[in-house]
Formats: sequence, structure tokens, C-alpha cells
Amino acid sequence: MPIPSRPTVLARFSWNLKELPQGSGEMPPPFTLRTAGEQEREEAISLVQASYNLDPEWSGCATHIASTVLPDSIKAMAKEPTCLFVQHGNRVIAASIFDPEPEGGGVHLASGPCVLIEYRNRGIGGALLGATLEALRERGVSSAIGQTRPRSASAKYLCTKFGGKEASAEPASPEESQADAA
Repeated sequence: MPIPSRPTVLARFSWNLKELPQGSGEMPPPFTLRTAGEQEREEAISLVQASYNLDPEWSGCATHIASTVLPDSIKAMAKEPTCLFVQHGNRVIAASIFDPEPEGGGVHLASGPCVLIEYRNRGIGGALLGATLEALRERGVSSAIGQTRPRSASAKYLCTKFGGKEASAEPASPEESQADAA
């Protein structure tokens, strides 16, 4: 007998980029930050998908990830190079895909900061979030929106950095919630 899961609920966070401190995206050594090139789109999507798939906070949200996060990330990268990579040596260990002009009230942080599970808790996610917010500000965005699972570690500790405020917590689209709960 399958274990029923709950519908996908998301907390939306907002950041006032006018108040974002300078140097918010400084990466701790030995990690380096760079913009992903157009030829690295597939690698970025693969890293984002692996990060979500291995994250217990996102367990039971496969439909939301497949129908919203990944397509929004692909659309954002098709417009212009809007992906930041973090490297450890030659290995890409984190990515953040963002959209300066999301469609219809969408989120600016299409993927959010995605760090491979073995590299978490080293300050990489916070620095990547700061760098992503700085990149959005450089493109003329004054207020950014992102989303995560409510009451999760990322909602408590990551999204509150740099003045992030929870705007709302609401179910994902009804179709996604139903599919994820099945």
C-alpha cells in the first residue's frame, strides 16, 4: 500500500535589491563563481535536477520540479546566459538559474541556489544566492521573488539572508499538487 503524500506547498520569498549589501555574492575559498556559457545549458539543468532529486526537503515534489522548475529554468537560459556556476577545481558543484523578466508573476530565482548534496553546509548556497541577487540587480531588477518549501532549512536559514521576507505560503498549481499527492 503506497504512503500518501501531502500536496506541494511553496513559500514565496521576496528581496528588496535596492537594500542588498555590496559583496553579497563573495564565494568562500577554494570555490570559484562564474557565469555558465550557452554550451553548458544541459550541464546546468542536470545539476539542478540532481540537486532537487537528492534533497529530502523536496521529496514528493517530482511533478512540481518536472513541470515548473525545470521548464522555467530552460526558458530563462534560452533568453540569455542567466546561470551562475560554482566550481571546486574543474568540477561544477552548484548552479543558480535566474530570470530577470519572469512571465506572469513567476519567480526570478527559477532554480534557486542548487548545491550538490556533498558540498552543502559550507556557505556556498548563501554566497550563490547573494551572487544571483546581485546579478538580478545589475540587470535592473529592484525586487526579486523566489520560492521554497515552507518550514524547511532553506526557508529558515537561506531565504532569510540578505533581507529575504516570506511573502506567502500557498499550494503549487492544483494539477501539480494533485499529482505529487498521488
